Amino acid sequence: MSASITFRHIIDDETRRLTRQMKRSSVLAATQLRNAAIEVLAGSRGGRKYRVPGTKKYYTASAPGQPPAVRTGSFRNSWKPSAFQAGDTYVSRIESSLLTDNGGYLLGEILENGTSRMAARPYAEKIKQQAMPHIVQIYSAPY
Repeated sequence: MSASITFRHIIDDETRRLTRQMKRSSVLAATQLRNAAIEVLAGSRGGRKYRVPGTKKYYTASAPGQPPAVRTGSFRNSWKPSAFQAGDTYVSRIESSLLTDNGGYLLGEILENGTSRMAARPYAEKIKQQAMPHIVQIYSAPY
């Protein structure tokens, strides 16, 4: 005579619960990345002053090495958060598909890496550094 207990349904329920929580956490992490992007890409900068085309107003551009300055807010507001599962990995990210005025290049890549005529205005690492404590807190919460 023997006695046995099957825990398969308990394991399946717990796996579904953890999967839902991971999906939720990855969405929250993507939102934190977007919030950090808005903060990093805001504020005043210390570069040259330029006249806003078509107006009599001026704005201060970013100096090389600073995050890009805000002139119209289009770049800062173009970031979209997304979260998805790729196999066993949950990915949280933000993405901007804003193109340059001539439509040929992603503005974010040009600003991050610079060109032969413009020094880089790095911002990606600063966004990650600012968001990381919040993301660690999200994933450290008990499930």
